[in-house]
Parts: sequence; C-alpha cells; structure tokens
Amino acid sequence: MTASIRQRWRPAVTGLLAVTLAAGAHGTAHAADPLVLDHGHIDAFNVTAEDGELVLDLAEDVTGSHVRHAPEDVLLHVKEDAWIDGIPEQYPGSPAGYVLPLTQDQNLIWPGWNTGGVAGSGYTDVEIEITEVNGPGPVYLYTLSGFGTVTSLLEDGGHQLPGTLREETPAHTHAQWTFAEPGQYTLTARATATNPDTGQSLTSDAAAYAFSVGDQEEPPPGPTSLAIEGLADHYHTGDAVELTAVPNVETDLDHYHWYTRDSARAEWEAAEGGEGDAYTGTAEIDGQQIKAELLDADHAVVAESQPVTVHIDDHGGEEPGATTLTVEGVADHYHPGDTVELTARQDPETDLDHYHWFTRASADAEWALAGDAGTGASYAFEAADEADGLQVLARLYDHDHAVVAESEPVTIRVTTHDEPGADPGAPSEEPSEAPAGDTSGGAGGGSAGGGDEAPLCLPTEEEREVPAAPRDALVLDHGHIDTFNVTAEGGDLLLDLREDVTGSHVRHAPEDVILHVKPEAFADDIPADYPGSPSGYLLPLTQDPDLIWPGWDTGGVAGSGYTDVSIDISAVEGPGAVHLYSTNTFGGVVSLLDDGGHDLPGTVREESPAHTHAQWTFTEPGQYTLTVRATATDPGSGASITSDAETYTFAVGDAPSGLGAQGGTTTETVTVGRTADGDDCALPGDQLAGGNLASTGTAPPPLLLGIGAALVATGGAAVALRRRRLTARA
Repeated sequence: MTASIRQRWRPAVTGLLAVTLAAGAHGTAHAADPLVLDHGHIDAFNVTAEDGELVLDLAEDVTGSHVRHAPEDVLLHVKEDAWIDGIPEQYPGSPAGYVLPLTQDQNLIWPGWNTGGVAGSGYTDVEIEITEVNGPGPVYLYTLSGFGTVTSLLEDGGHQLPGTLREETPAHTHAQWTFAEPGQYTLTARATATNPDTGQSLTSDAAAYAFSVGDQEEPPPGPTSLAIEGLADHYHTGDAVELTAVPNVETDLDHYHWYTRDSARAEWEAAEGGEGDAYTGTAEIDGQQIKAELLDADHAVVAESQPVTVHIDDHGGEEPGATTLTVEGVADHYHPGDTVELTARQDPETDLDHYHWFTRASADAEWALAGDAGTGASYAFEAADEADGLQVLARLYDHDHAVVAESEPVTIRVTTHDEPGADPGAPSEEPSEAPAGDTSGGAGGGSAGGGDEAPLCLPTEEEREVPAAPRDALVLDHGHIDTFNVTAEGGDLLLDLREDVTGSHVRHAPEDVILHVKPEAFADDIPADYPGSPSGYLLPLTQDPDLIWPGWDTGGVAGSGYTDVSIDISAVEGPGAVHLYSTNTFGGVVSLLDDGGHDLPGTVREESPAHTHAQWTFTEPGQYTLTVRATATDPGSGASITSDAETYTFAVGDAPSGLGAQGGTTTETVTVGRTADGDDCALPGDQLAGGNLASTGTAPPPLLLGIGAALVATGGAAVALRRRRLTARA
C-alpha cells in the first residue's frame, strides 16, 4: 500500500455552506456554525431509550467524555490524511479513496455506533437504517474479521450505503469507512428498537449527519456587520446628512440597501438617498433613524448596521445661555441604611436635561462616574459606614455632550450614634462582666472558675473500614467491556472496569468481575503470521455479540492535564500465553505494546485520551490473572500520578468454577470526640452508643447544639463524611 500526494480540494465557502445548511432530514437543517470534529472517538449513531421514546443523536469523546449533540449541530471532517491510493482490489472502494480505518487512528475521526443506551428498557433489538446518502461519490461501510477478511455489517450483505445496521443486543461497534470522492456528504438515518419478547417497537426521529471529506482551504471570512460613518453630533434643520456604510472586513460585495424611519417606534421604509455604500439626505425630522444592509449575489442580507439617529437642534434661534448648577437635598448627617436623595437645580432653568453624577471617596481622591446614577437630575443611594466623607457633584451637558455647568461638591456624613447629640467619636462602653456562676459564655466552653479551662469536646461522626460480607463475583461472558478504565478523580488516578452488559457504563472493582472467554472463542485456523497460530481462544478486534469484547478507555483523564497514560500489565499468571495486538487498515498485524511485541506482560500507552479495542488470543483453557497498574503524566510539567495495582481474572474455556467469592471492605459510621482544633478527646459515656449518639430521651444541651452548629458551619471541628462505599479487595 502506498500513499500518493493528492491535490487538495478547496471548495468555495458558498458551496460548503449551501450543502451544510440545506442538507436536512425532513425539514431539519444543519447548524449554520456547527461543531467541527476532525479526530477522536465518535459514536455517530448513538441510540438511547429515554422516557418511553427512542433517541438517535451523536456522542463524542473529543470535547469531553460522552458529550451528546444533535447530529445536525456537528460536522464530521474526514481529513486529507485519510486518502489512500493503494486500496487492495478485494476491499470496497479500491483502488483509491478516503479511508477511516477499523482501528483508531488518533489523527482521524473514528465514527461508530452505540446501542448500549437501550439496555434495561426491554427494547434491545436495534436497527439503524441509513435511508439516504447525498454526496459526490459512494460511501462504503464494512468490517474485517479476525484475520483481515472483508465482512459485511449491513442487513443486505453488501458494503455500500444506504443500508441497515442491526444490533440484536446492546452493542458498541466501530467499522471501516471509505468515501470515494472529496466533497460534502449527508447521511439520513433513523433508528428502530424492538422488544424481542412482545414485538413492540419504538422509532426515533430522522437525523441528518454531515461529513466533509478532504482538506478545505477556508476563504477569508465575509462581512458580518456594517458601521455607519459621517454622522454629526447634531444638525440644524435643512442641513445635509451624508453617511457611509463600512463593512467590518473588506469585501467585493457592493449591493446596499438604505432604510429610514421617523422614530424608534415607526416602521422602516426604503430610503431614496442611498446609492451603493453612500447615503445623502436632509435633516428635517429630529430623532429620524437610518440604517444600511449589505446583500450578496443571491440578494440575501449578509451584514446590517445598527440604526443611527439624526438629532436636530436649532437652539431656539440662538445658542443656549449659561446656567449655574447646585446640588440640593443633602442632610447634616445620615445613619447607615438611610437613603441619600440629591437633586441638581439649574439657575436659570434651561431646556437641557442630560446630567451625569460623580463621586469621590474624599477631597484627595479622583472623581469617578457614579455608575448607578442614571442621567437625570436626581441621584439616590443608601448610606453606609464607608460612605462617610463621600463627595458628590453633578454636571449638565448640552446636545453635543459638552459640559454646560458643574455643581460644587457636597459631602456626605454618616454616623452610627444612637442618641441625639451623642458624640459619634466617643468610645463605646466595655461589655459588663458575666454574672457570677454563668459558665455558658465563650466559644471554648469548659467549667467555671477561670484558670486553664478544658476545651469543649464535641461528638463527631467518622467512618472506618471493616471487612465486607462475602459475595459472588460478577461473571461477564459477552458484551462491551472497558477492562482497563482509567479516570482522574480528585487528584487521584483510578483504574477499574466498566461494562455495558448489566447497564450503561457500569463501573466495578476489577476483583469483583470474572471475564469468561467462552469455548465458542476457540479458533483452530489462526494463520501463521498471526500471534497464537495455529490455534487458541480468540477475542476478535471487532465485536462478536456472543463473546466478551474487552478494551480500554482513558477518556476519564480528559481535562485533568494528566493525559498521557501508560497501562502496565506487569504480570500474567495462567496455563498459557496471552497475545494482545491490533490489525492495520487491510489486516496486517500491528503491535499495541511499547516494546513492539504482541505477548503479555507489556505496557499499552495512550498519549492522549482514547477508547481502544484489540484482538486477544489465549493459547490454553484455564484461569488467567493479570496484574495491572496505570500511570498518567502531564505532558506539560512531567508530573505523574499512579493508580493502585488491580487484578483482573479471565476464565478461558468452560464456565468458571471453583472461584472464591469476593470479599473486600465496606465502611461504618462511628461517633468520636473532637475538640475545635480537631484533637481527640473523651466524650461522656452516654454520648457513645452503638457508634452513634445515645438516645436518652433528652436533647443535647443547647450550648452543645449551638457551638456544634457553629463549628460545622465554619469547619472548625467538622469532619466531612465520605459516601458509604464498597472498596473491593480480594
């Protein structure tokens, strides 16, 4: 297989938008500004049963973990890197096309489908019908068997879309896609889920999926807004009004429309004075508004200005005279909470009514605009302690927004005294001493009599681990399983197991699960160039619904910074060898281990969050245990976090037997004594009973309740309760 250098496809933006916007299913159009995904794990056809309805949408692990979108809001970009001109003749799309491989290429999108969202609903038999494909060439969809053989995924046995995919039980599936030509494709799809026991069905709405195939050189963005230049502060009646519309970016478009209206409440009308980007009119109506629009070749509006307003001021035939401004209404002093109400008075009165109010904290400070004062002649605010000494002034403006008059500042005095005539500067009296025998005061509590008092001892609930009751292991013998599920939570790295068999994304401690590789997995025809040849128990790269499909997922570290993950399978114990590998686009063996081999033990590395499946071969029947630990590194700082070691058990061949029940630990709540500083202390015996506060028939003393509540509120002696949990350790 060779890759050629292909001239990049550079469509005009009008073509891209025309297809993207117009292509819709049953009247549903694509978003004008869709989320563009050009790499990463994507469940393009994500099927869920919710509140008695079937939902078909798209889920992706690119912008987060399992983020769901309406398909019409996403554009799936198949990059130029997907182009292959050496597709073997036995593969669909030969001899050349854009190929999205069955196994994930981190540089490309990896679209598949997931029907795990119907688990538990009863409607578990799902058909995804791709009813229509619009695009410049055919689209092929297929999978590869364990050794690179082309295998149909469509109900009709073919490889070309349109067609129907069927998952009789909840499944998570990926496939190999080939787009024959560059360009824009739209796939219309609908899902139907059936209850196999009753025959009843649910059907989703139709959804449209857009694929952009091949690299695209984005043209410069077109104009999105217009500015109106040339507007004067005010006009005299009969003056010429000359305006120009200026796009926010340069453009070859030159088709403008101009509109006027007599006031903000009137209807817009086409203006006679507009020619191209210029407008010429006459100032005749005070408050008249003018706006412009720019249109494209299809006469569609691509940019519009905000209205501008023509102000006419003839000044009554003469310029306004001078006036003096005075601030009235200031009181001798205020108490905190009083309302300060000030008014600006003109002498003589004019027809001007545009004011601004300014404040400064003291005579030495800079004036600042009182942002909540408005532009009228009145200003009110609530007095507060910090407003003592505040200075306030008002300014009056003309129609050109020039200052006509400014008041002298007034000073606000705020006092906290209660009695008329009292000196607000006098010191307050010291509080009287507590009456003799009063031992209730003081946050520390303790006994009366002074001296070194014993700190108050508070009952505090804590949790401790105790052995859990034995329980049977969960045996999984089919379905989608993220065996090595890595997440970063609260600064720790967790390694567990997640499965879609008993529900959707159900997590378990690995020691609680037995992974059963059934006898049906045995293959006695493994080719000589594949690990495990000539025979062994094979779990294929693509899901077989009758077998387990174990893989790993590091998407749970997304957003943590620790995105470079190594999964170290440090030990394997069992009756034979365990091989782990993948295949390339056309069936060749590909190593997934850091050392380039195919035999475990070994280390799998995902440099960025990924969801991966592999081909497994167990050479002999029996029980295997894998010891695994994960390490995640911040590629920017080099800092790392490491999980606890976990043990995974595979039972290969006949149904597992003789496997011990799982134990582990659980937690129980106990009550202990803690001081306000968090030190251990002894509680009275009647406050400890069965690990909780004793039920004596009387409530705790009010002092204890009050101080306890305060400490919980402040965190002084409170101990945060952890969730009751089950931590499995065999």
